[in-house]
Amino acid sequence: MEMQERLKAAILDLDAKLARRFLPAAREEGSLLCFLFHGLFENVEELRSGVLDPQQGITVEMFRAFLEHFQEQGYGFVSPREILEGLQPGGKYVLLTFDDGYYNNVRALPTMEEFKAPAVFFISSDHAGEGKAFWWDAAYREGRKCGKTEAEIRRTVAGYKRMKTEEVERELKREFGKDALRPVGDLDRAFTPGELREFSRHRLVSLGNHTKNHAILTNYSLAEVREQIQGGQDAIQQMTGTIPEMISYPNGSSSPNIQEVAWQTGLRLGVLVRRGKNRLPLKIGALEAMTLKRFILWGDREIDAQCRASRANFSVSRLLSSLAAGMTAHWSRGGPRERLGLNQPATQGSGDKAGQSGSVGTDH
Repeated sequence: MEMQERLKAAILDLDAKLARRFLPAAREEGSLLCFLFHGLFENVEELRSGVLDPQQGITVEMFRAFLEHFQEQGYGFVSPREILEGLQPGGKYVLLTFDDGYYNNVRALPTMEEFKAPAVFFISSDHAGEGKAFWWDAAYREGRKCGKTEAEIRRTVAGYKRMKTEEVERELKREFGKDALRPVGDLDRAFTPGELREFSRHRLVSLGNHTKNHAILTNYSLAEVREQIQGGQDAIQQMTGTIPEMISYPNGSSSPNIQEVAWQTGLRLGVLVRRGKNRLPLKIGALEAMTLKRFILWGDREIDAQCRASRANFSVSRLLSSLAAGMTAHWSRGGPRERLGLNQPATQGSGDKAGQSGSVGTDH
C-alpha cells in the first residue's frame, strides 16, 4: 500500500511538471472538466479529528482556491441542466460535483455564491431518510479507536468494497455494536429530509442520484441495480420534489449494463471516477454522456498545481487510467455499446452480477 501511494505521488508530480511545461501552448477550448468532492473541512484540526474518513482532505479554503483558479482562467461553471441543454462546442467549462450527501456540504454555498458556481450534490437517499452514518466513516472511526494504522484501515475498507452495503453494515454492527452507524455530529452525518428539501431550493444547487444505499452497483444483480437506482429517484423526489437527471455511480463502479439501467430510469448524465477531459459537443443519449470523466483533488497537494494538471491535454495518470479502463471494458461481458436504451436489452454479467467496466476509481 505504501509503495502504491509513493508511485501515485510520483506520477502526480510528473503530471504537474508536464503541465507547467506544456500548458501555455495547449488549447483548452472545447472541454468540460468535472471535479469530485465529498466532505468539506473547516480546518486541518477538524480534518485530523478522527470523526470521519478524511478522504480527499479538502478544506473550505482549498475549495475557494480551486474555484478562483478556474475563474481566473476563463472557465464557465455549469449545472447538469445547462449541459443537457447544450454547451458551446468552443467553450471551456467546469462542473462541480459532491458525492454522498454530507450535511457539511452546506459549507460550500458561500463560496459557490461568491463565484456564481452551481454544483450537483449526489444523494444516497437511505442515509438521508434513515439518519445513519456512512459505513466507511464508521470503519475509519472504529479502526482508529482500536489503534489500527491508516494502511490497515484502507485494507479493511478495500475488502468491504467487494460486498453489498447491507452486508458491510451488518459486519460493522457485529464487530463494533449496534450504534456503530450512529453519526457523531454535524461533520459526519447526512442531510435530513427537511434539510435536503431546503438545500435543494438554492438556485445553485442540483440534486443527483447516488443510489438508495450507496450501493457499489457491480456487486449487485441487475434487478437489484434497478431497485437501487429507481429507489433513489423515488426517495429524492418524495423528500424534495426534485427528480434527478444525473447519477454518480458509487465508488465509480459501473458497466454498460448499469449505465443502460440508469438511462431507462430516466437519468441522462452519469459520472465516473476516472481522470480526463470530456470533449465537446457531448452526445446526449450516447455512452459518453453516461460515463463522464471526473477529476479528484487532494488536500495534501498544492491546489493550483492539480488544477493546471487537469487543464493539460496530456498526463501520465490519465493515460494509465484510460489503459486500465480499456482493459476492463475489453474483458467485460457484452462490451460497451455506443447508444443506450435503444432496443438492446441489458444482459446480466457472470454470477448474476452487473459486471464492472468503465471506471477506475478511489471513491467511496
